[in-house]
Amino acid sequence: MKYTLLIGLLPLWLAGCIEPPASPMEFAARKAAAAELTAKQCAGQAGGYDSVRKLRQDANQSVATARGLGATDATIAKARADVRTVFDMQVAFTDQQQACNAMVGELAWATG
Repeated sequence: MKYTLLIGLLPLWLAGCIEPPASPMEFAARKAAAAELTAKQCAGQAGGYDSVRKLRQDANQSVATARGLGATDATIAKARADVRTVFDMQVAFTDQQQACNAMVGELAWATG
């Protein structure tokens, strides 16, 4: 039981290596990056073709918002790298389906 809890908490501790977004600009950039990654890696869990199209639209809108708040190409690239790191850690400690489910849930929650 103790080891199961430890394994369950390890991804959360590792995810702490990525700092939370420090501004609305960074939040929008990460939201865009998460929508892009989810559309490309998790189409089945996201709901198929139409859902992937909506994720792409959300990603484009979030990039526009981030750029409007001052994001540069470097900011967007860092957001993509941060999101990829967290996703890859989730896959490493669970599996791709669970990581995709988490991404879809987080995006839906962040979008409202």
